[in-house]
Amino acid sequence: MTDSGLRATGRSAGRWIAKGAALGLAVAVLLLAVASPRGATDTAFALGALVLGFGVTAWSGTVGLGESLTEVQRHLGSDSGWTQAGARRAFAVLTWVGTGWALASVVLSVALVGI
Repeated sequence: MTDSGLRATGRSAGRWIAKGAALGLAVAVLLLAVASPRGATDTAFALGALVLGFGVTAWSGTVGLGESLTEVQRHLGSDSGWTQAGARRAFAVLTWVGTGWALASVVLSVALVGI
């Protein structure tokens, strides 16, 4: 991968992490209406970790089984538009969003609850 390709990937990941952080903060703030600060931030973190874990698991499954799924589609003669590269990108986005979400929840927890 070239240096400019790495920069573009880093910028894209940074944007998705920032969007995930905004989502994590929004969820935590909404949860403050029904839970204590500790409960709200713990729940927001758990949800972010769930998104992160799903993204990593699905991404690795796509990397490991992507060629097989492509071959099955070809064998069956179906064209759903699914591609291994597209699936890897989609699940990488979920991974970065979950990362930002979980990190924002931790930062908010330290700010509201303390260490």
